[in-house]
Amino acid sequence: MTKHEIKWKRGTFKKFRELTLDAIRLALEYTATGVWGEVRKKAPVDHGRLAGSFELSQTGDLSWRISSNVKYALMVHEGTGIYGPRATPIVPVRAKRLVFFWKKTGKMMYLPSVEGMKGRPYIDWAIKEVEPRVSEFAQRAIRETMKNET
Repeated sequence: MTKHEIKWKRGTFKKFRELTLDAIRLALEYTATGVWGEVRKKAPVDHGRLAGSFELSQTGDLSWRISSNVKYALMVHEGTGIYGPRATPIVPVRAKRLVFFWKKTGKMMYLPSVEGMKGRPYIDWAIKEVEPRVSEFAQRAIRETMKNET
């Protein structure tokens, strides 16, 4: 068995650690930005309010958050009624019938319940779109970190 020794100059290991962390931070930023862009593209569009509502923010040294202030964002993603997490029809709480305008028919609807809407998992779609590029983001981050070092 061959034994190899590496003699580090004072501060070399610390610098190596800092450069590695810088590259990881940058790769995570590229990945988060990529997912954020894809979420905005993949979100279903009616009036564009949902797609335009997503914000990207750094929540920690190595963590990012994509959020929306649109209350129905999660319902669109997961589905509602029988298609949603509760898997039960939507029924009125204080009335005998649900009342709403149905765009397809152009009429007011008065129904005792509705099935709900199937989820459109645009967040999952966005992640799947960006996943193959994670290696590319890491390589780019390493190149840029090393270029800034020289």
